Amino acid sequence: MEFQEYVEHYAAAEKAVPYFFVCFAALIVVMGIILAIARIRKERDPDLEEDAYQNHDHAGDIWQESDASEPDKEEPYETIPIRSHSRRRLSTRRQPVDVRPYVFIESFYEMAFASTAVLLLLSLYYIINDRVNLRTVHRFWDDYKDWILVAFLMVSMLLNRIFDRVLVRLRRIDAKQRASIRLMSSIYVILILVYIRFIYQSMNYGSIIIYFVMMVLGRLFYFDVTWEGFRSDVSGLWKNMPILFLMIAYSAFTVWYGFHSHFLWKSNGVLVSTLIAHLFMDIGIVIVHHLRIVKLILR
Repeated sequence: MEFQEYVEHYAAAEKAVPYFFVCFAALIVVMGIILAIARIRKERDPDLEEDAYQNHDHAGDIWQESDASEPDKEEPYETIPIRSHSRRRLSTRRQPVDVRPYVFIESFYEMAFASTAVLLLLSLYYIINDRVNLRTVHRFWDDYKDWILVAFLMVSMLLNRIFDRVLVRLRRIDAKQRASIRLMSSIYVILILVYIRFIYQSMNYGSIIIYFVMMVLGRLFYFDVTWEGFRSDVSGLWKNMPILFLMIAYSAFTVWYGFHSHFLWKSNGVLVSTLIAHLFMDIGIVIVHHLRIVKLILR
């Protein structure tokens, strides 16, 4: 089947729009589950840590804290120059806000963007390796495909950074959490490749699976690793395990529905079909973010 036929099929609005609405509804359900998990965690730990109570003013990028039990104590926000506001607005800005639901949501966004970036380059690798029949291309490909895979994965990191900055600007998660989520996305990609390898009996992904496994192990067991660093990495993976399960459930449902509705063609392969499902999810995330749906729910 020619490339043009694929483009015409996936660009057809009568098929793409219904599939998008199903993917968007599934995304809303997933985000509802995330908010429910965040609420359960809050109820189990009502005494939040100091850094869990924060208030962020996007106009001025000012983070503030307040202590209502000590009105005479000098408050840290008084030492920060701010613009004049009405009394009602100032009172609202001084109220502590639990940011953990936002951190959970942005961690899911990061998981989606990191996985999309890797799947995009792996799908391109798969298409060149299996679908391009030009002899000159294959001669070069056979000689340098391992190095090309490394280059693709490096480009995926750049794409991930662009997604974080352009599509949705992630403000609530720190560098440590971001690194933990990206490591989790590598495990998620390994699970997809293992599924393809052993369920569909495809022999094309063995070397890629080994590469990703070694990359994850190298992240956990680098040459100067300390026990504290290893324990922190494992703790981060354990803490973000719900996000991995939600991502697996979401992609499994959307890919299954795509095959069932014949929007996704099995001739694509599972890898490319999962990428297409992720692209629809990313569009949904951008819409949810810019409509401020999460803030309206948490208000």
